[in-house]
Amino acid sequence: MTTYTAYLRTDSETATLAVEADTPEQALSKAQELYANDPSELWFEPYDGGLPVNEIAIINSDHDEVALWLDDDLRLRFAAQDLLDALEELVARDRAEAAESGFTDDEMTWLEDARRAIAKAKGGAA
Repeated sequence: MTTYTAYLRTDSETATLAVEADTPEQALSKAQELYANDPSELWFEPYDGGLPVNEIAIINSDHDEVALWLDDDLRLRFAAQDLLDALEELVARDRAEAAESGFTDDEMTWLEDARRAIAKAKGGAA
């Protein structure tokens, strides 16, 4: 068996746990089970907020991350940012292609609609 280090993170606290397991995935499963069944065994130290755990990272003896679990809300936040970045790139590319083809923004109203949606998603004025 190998000793892995599990880092359980919330938005503002972290706990560290040594986990004996044959594989990183088994260590991750053991850390999730411990948190689910008896979180009082963990000592969380503040680094900025509160529970619930939204991330568990398994680190091997070489300090490499070998397994990772993210809760659905955190995955959604990361995915939403990735989607927003991709949409911004698409709008910029299509605007440039439209300009090269002689189209104006008036003829490409969906680009302006997308630009407004991006600004709104970022919390800015449309």
